[in-house]
Amino acid sequence: MKVRFVLLFILVFFAGTIHSDVWDPPSIKSYKSENGQFLLKVYPTEIPENYSKWLSAKPKKKSKFSAEDTAIVHCHAILYEIYNSDTIKIWDKKLINRFAPNFVIVANDGKSIVTFDNWSSLGYGVDVMVTYDESGNMVKRYNLEEFSPFPINNYSLSITSIWWLCGAKYISNDEIEICFSDDKDNTETRIYNLSTKEFR
Repeated sequence: MKVRFVLLFILVFFAGTIHSDVWDPPSIKSYKSENGQFLLKVYPTEIPENYSKWLSAKPKKKSKFSAEDTAIVHCHAILYEIYNSDTIKIWDKKLINRFAPNFVIVANDGKSIVTFDNWSSLGYGVDVMVTYDESGNMVKRYNLEEFSPFPINNYSLSITSIWWLCGAKYISNDEIEICFSDDKDNTETRIYNLSTKEFR
């Protein structure tokens, strides 16, 4: 009886603070630098329709599947420079996200990008914020606890996510401004320097 009461209390207590959410499948997204000179196309991880069947199939039956059924295409991004009506590919690299980042910003000089969160799992993991250099190589990654101005429990929560980000933008080629919003709509901003890798 005591265990049932405790479980009921937990459900009632958190019912008003945790919200349900629904995520559409990740799709290809495009992000431009503020000056419009650079375009980043992000391709989410592609898992073949029959992949789970192949994975669970017995060894003798695995040969019935094609190579396309077993090949996962990892999340990757392509950065282009826009020149008049043409686009020039700068780099094509894998991103560290399991499926796809939720939001990306691109520097006006094209020498860095910053990704935020993971599709369907905002605020969780070691790649809540990730910086990449001019060649598309990862430079630094952070979990939310490392740079949040608010206690993590102060953010609005859902079944899948911590809803913390209210905006991010480059304010120079070396610095970005990040906006944080808690569950009472209080906001704070922090500046991150990509050269020194420091927040202020």
